[in-house]
Amino acid sequence: MPLPSESGIYEVTPGMASSWFSFRATHPKLRSFSKSTAARYQADMEAGRWREATPEGLIFDTSGYVISAQHRLRAQANAGVTLKWRIFVNEPRDIAPYLEQARRRTAGDLIQVKYRTQLGAGARHLAALADGDRWGLPRYNKVSVVEVVDTYEKWPELGWFIADVARVQTDAGVPAGPHAAVLAQAARTGHRDKIPEWLRGIRTGENLSGGDPRLHLARRFRNGLQSLSQVNKRDYSYAVIAKAWNDYTTDVSMTMLTFRVGEPLPKVQGFDFNPHRKEAA
Repeated sequence: MPLPSESGIYEVTPGMASSWFSFRATHPKLRSFSKSTAARYQADMEAGRWREATPEGLIFDTSGYVISAQHRLRAQANAGVTLKWRIFVNEPRDIAPYLEQARRRTAGDLIQVKYRTQLGAGARHLAALADGDRWGLPRYNKVSVVEVVDTYEKWPELGWFIADVARVQTDAGVPAGPHAAVLAQAARTGHRDKIPEWLRGIRTGENLSGGDPRLHLARRFRNGLQSLSQVNKRDYSYAVIAKAWNDYTTDVSMTMLTFRVGEPLPKVQGFDFNPHRKEAA
């Protein structure tokens, strides 16, 4: 499939993307291909989150080989969508080391409100949780910036208590990202009214009995998270926050707060990302 004769904005079909990926992404100096990066781009394209014709275009050298494009081309071919691209042709090969030198944008850079870092972390947790994987958050690091921002915009509940969530992190060490994600889900249940007292109890520790889940949660994080199992820290943090919240909403007196290997990630009491999805037997 031929390239345009000059640089500009062009409509690229999945067939064109597939051809260019197959025959023009074979230069020996092209960087290694990452399946996970292409898969992340593909997910954004399939979900309609991909912005077309941005200045970050597809770049080809004077011989027609890819300098910067392979992951986006593979993603587009697999997604089966037609997109408009800004295409640069006949560029010198020696520009390759100087591409992408600027600092990469994070979701926090694009969420221009107070507590944006905590909100971005909460949105990333929610995006990973929406997959319905009950055994952890394997996609957490693969969630794209675009998806994080999209999730933030779909979950205004993330911001309802974020000032107090951030204060709880400062005072009791409970990480704001997973905590905000748990409370955003809780805010969509009948237990929403319990959130302010939950936050006050964790932060101050006032009038808490020995079996109060808030006391157990504060103890778990106050001196730095001490996992009692081999579960990774991210899954462990989210799980114990969700467990403590669930016991708090159902008035269960807690004797120990932990999360072990092989234990499914707890759902927030009263909330389901997809209530129509059938659980595997």
